[in-house]
Amino acid sequence: MRKQGWRFTVILLLTFALLAAGVSLRGQLSHRPQRRSVPTLVQKKTDHFSTEQKRTFISRVGAPAVKLYLKNRQVLPSVVIAQAILESQFGTSELSTQANNLFGIKGRYHGQSVQFYTREVENGRSIKVLAEFRKYPNLAASIADHNQLVSDKFIKAKNILSYRKSTHLLQENGYATDPHYAAKLNRLIVKYQLSRYDLKAINERV
Repeated sequence: MRKQGWRFTVILLLTFALLAAGVSLRGQLSHRPQRRSVPTLVQKKTDHFSTEQKRTFISRVGAPAVKLYLKNRQVLPSVVIAQAILESQFGTSELSTQANNLFGIKGRYHGQSVQFYTREVENGRSIKVLAEFRKYPNLAASIADHNQLVSDKFIKAKNILSYRKSTHLLQENGYATDPHYAAKLNRLIVKYQLSRYDLKAINERV
């Protein structure tokens, strides 16, 4: 009987010790800083949108793009629209809906930004990186800021009348890491006949 009582006491002590260790571990874990969940930007194929949705979006971006070209004669409207389609999936991407960022422009806008994981091409390999993207108060601010950025750093020449030359300059000057970026823009411009906005802008006068 004494041996059974001794064994029972040992088992009881071990049980209490394990319970105490579990409580202590839970307490430590509860005080650890929680890692913030950051979403990943996911691009949808443009075929997933209705004809009306596409037409409306193209018109919303096309009108201010034409006005901006009339002011500085640098970024053709077709290129602006194609970039907006590609980068924001006709204005439905999380970056577009949460930050009014149509073009995937990184950094801060008047101190405002959002963070997303995104795919980048580095040394021929697709890698996932955490990036900071500009947050705009509205779509007009996004389009105007994009126009300024492209004019200052990527398409510095004025009066370019060829969208293919413009997309080539974007690719050549490192606007995007995707090696097929210019080709993708060219296909969108042809598919949605975006060059009609170029003709309008070139033939109009301020």
